[in-house]
Amino acid sequence: MPVTIKMETKITAVRELQHWLRTTLDQECRRKAFIGFDGFIDSIKVPVRQKRGALTTYFQSIKEFADRIAAASGKSGQIELETQRTKLGGNAPILANTLGMMGIESFYLGSAGSPDVHPVFADMNNRVKVISALNPGFSDALEFADGKIILSDLEVFNRYNWKYVRDTVGIDWITNAVSESDLIAFVDWVNMPHTSDIWRGMFHEVIVPARRKNFIFLFDLCDPSKKAAAEIIDVLDLISGFSDNGRVILGLNENETIKIWAALQGVDASQLTGNDVPEVREAGRAIYRRMNIESLLIHPIDRTIVIERDGMVERQGRLVRKPKVLTGGGDNLNAGFCMGLLNDLRTEQCMLLGMAASGAYIENGASPDREDLIAYVGTWIKDIEALTATSGLLDTSS
Repeated sequence: MPVTIKMETKITAVRELQHWLRTTLDQECRRKAFIGFDGFIDSIKVPVRQKRGALTTYFQSIKEFADRIAAASGKSGQIELETQRTKLGGNAPILANTLGMMGIESFYLGSAGSPDVHPVFADMNNRVKVISALNPGFSDALEFADGKIILSDLEVFNRYNWKYVRDTVGIDWITNAVSESDLIAFVDWVNMPHTSDIWRGMFHEVIVPARRKNFIFLFDLCDPSKKAAAEIIDVLDLISGFSDNGRVILGLNENETIKIWAALQGVDASQLTGNDVPEVREAGRAIYRRMNIESLLIHPIDRTIVIERDGMVERQGRLVRKPKVLTGGGDNLNAGFCMGLLNDLRTEQCMLLGMAASGAYIENGASPDREDLIAYVGTWIKDIEALTATSGLLDTSS
């Protein structure tokens, strides 16, 4: 497979994205998305390190927090969690809501409350048609400067299989929603025990009978640490099977990429150290070669990589120095990338749009609309101008 690595994000490409956003600001995309199948209520929390009078300090890194927990071994201990806010959670509702904010109509089928939709989900963008089959799961997202730890209660999903979805929602509604959609996003394979069963049911009873070859499929697995290697390999094959009915994109973050690579190599990812850990691009290439998909989308925290048949493209993102929220950043990146796909943008522009959506979300603490994207991209351009001027390499082309 030919390989082309282009790391630098040129200011001309970001300006091109800004121009596209401005010229399409008032235009509604006529293409729609179908998104399933999870749903959570997320409590965003920060662990308290110390309190002295009115002064509160927090654990800044995951390692610092882990060391504190390890120190309690054999002794017990207590750590205060300060709740910053409660919001809708889950890959599917965040993805659907962000697409709605950016002008894309979607059908969201998931676990948002039963028999009534939970109030947390009631404020989703009005472009999202919500069909809930189940009550949501619950997650405590512990956020640090260097990442997040998500603690989830998943018991509600134990009976959530394809038969349950089909019988509760109705095959006719699902079929009609899919028939109106151009992009199909199946996300959060890890956190529901019967996700593969739901995806297979959708494939055999909805996708194949649709007799279409022009779907765009986006898959996102989440952290597969608790899954056996055989399960990971099985779901990769399941995803590849959708290629007969359209373009398939698999989205992974860096951690997920390494863990899936390890499963394919038959090694325990938790035992990898030092030089045993492959560079994320090499791990991505190995995963891509193993699958039959059009694109592998990898999003480390500072850049985005896309591997396709004709090579690889890598683009640097913009660092958000004071994030307001981390949980949901990857879902917003997926939303921006999907928005680009639905508007037939080329791969590089889809990548930049994904990073802009994620960055705007992390910086502002809310899913962005198109005006938010324009503002964020404008700041990104100024940052590149300042950086290149400092280095004496300012690109003045438009």
